[in-house]
Amino acid sequence: MAAWKDGLRALGHVLRAHRSAAGLTQAELARRAGISGKYVSEIERGTRDVPFSTLHALVHDGLRRRLELRFADATGHTAGNGYPRAVAEIARSLADLPEERRGPVLAIVRALLRVVQ
Repeated sequence: MAAWKDGLRALGHVLRAHRSAAGLTQAELARRAGISGKYVSEIERGTRDVPFSTLHALVHDGLRRRLELRFADATGHTAGNGYPRAVAEIARSLADLPEERRGPVLAIVRALLRVVQ
């Protein structure tokens, strides 16, 4: 049961981060998704279970993003890529940046990798 609650909290954290990055309030996101602001608050705190239809509405209609699902094993690796979850999340974050911001960020990452090697 604890893992399930941890999953709800993690989902809420991701939703809050994307909502904040989009510059939306909970009420604005709720309006776009067709749900109440209180429900968004409960989801972000990890205190409410989220039906897939609601999650899709939040991501697609509310955040205007594409919903991707990935399953990680106990080590945090997602199926098919062999990378730890944190590395995959950083890659997705970089991919989500606008092109004009992505280039400079990638240049910094490449320079850091040269220093580490």
